[in-house]
Amino acid sequence: MRGRAKVTKEDKEWALKVKERDENVCIICKDPIRLNAHHLIPREIADVRFDVNNGISLCPSHHRFNTILSAHKNPVAFIKWLIENRPDTADWLFRRC
Repeated sequence: MRGRAKVTKEDKEWALKVKERDENVCIICKDPIRLNAHHLIPREIADVRFDVNNGISLCPSHHRFNTILSAHKNPVAFIKWLIENRPDTADWLFRRC
């Protein structure tokens, strides 16, 4: 199992900006509890690591645990949802891939 990356002050500031932009709710279900700021392009890619456009707010279920619609468990369904519901975010992502 790989170790967790060290969370820096800049990571925390980035996450706060992402959550504030998304009105402090999960972009899918609108749940405000235990939000995660998810990187669309992995945080290891330095040139977009702290770009607010590279983040979205997700509840734990839609971030990692939901097998039907989760950024990690079902990325194909997640990208489809993103295209249909957040087209500007999807366009930003596809321009960088």
